[in-house]
Amino acid sequence: MYWWQVKPGREEAFAAAWGEITRWMRAHAPGACGSLLVRSADDPHEFVGVARWTSRAAWEAYQASDPHAAELLAHTQVMRATSERSRPPAFFEEVSDLTLRGEGEQADGD
Repeated sequence: MYWWQVKPGREEAFAAAWGEITRWMRAHAPGACGSLLVRSADDPHEFVGVARWTSRAAWEAYQASDPHAAELLAHTQVMRATSERSRPPAFFEEVSDLTLRGEGEQADGD
């Protein structure tokens, strides 16, 4: 899980960069299965990303790597310019996933 505090007015740029990074990682990072981005209903600048990996070893290997893909670095720069990490990343083991929605679907009311 990843936590960010996004600068006011930069939420759309942050979310777009996050989406591109997630798509890149899913295609190029061994073990990356995609992720979910949510925003606090109480603080519109607080975002949490829940990334799914095939294993903790795959996640740790990616955390220790230094990918240099130009498109990844460009989106990473946008995320860094629009936000600050509010907590260090943490790995949680998945117990159950009962969600139905997938890529590109919007929550009810959006």
